[in-house]
Amino acid sequence: MSSTQFNKGPSYGLSAEVKNRLLSKYDPQKEAELRSWIEGLTGLAIGPDFQKGLKDGVILCTLMNKLQPGSVPKINRSMQNWHQLENLSTFIKAMVSYGMNPVDLFEANDLFESGNMTQVQVSLLALAGK
Repeated sequence: MSSTQFNKGPSYGLSAEVKNRLLSKYDPQKEAELRSWIEGLTGLAIGPDFQKGLKDGVILCTLMNKLQPGSVPKINRSMQNWHQLENLSTFIKAMVSYGMNPVDLFEANDLFESGNMTQVQVSLLALAGK
């Protein structure tokens, strides 16, 4: 168990059912398309694990600066959790200013703690479609 998930035990009952339903909606083909789009625009490699590659927010902030130059003025390259969460929050705010619909957004912990990778995927697909 990673240190970022210290407050989460195993899922049982309804929460396990919800988690499994979310996972079942995750599309590996769409992940491959997103990976190709993000890497192509940024010139940065995500790596073998999509969630871990995006979790620090550096690639996502770089992506936003490619789509809307200057939208993320400072990208934290520190490996400290709060810097990574700050990058994700800045990226999400930049998506809003880019014109994204609030219902399409993910929350920082959806990506940071792998809480809801399906919503992360939905957000990035909506961004790619703008």
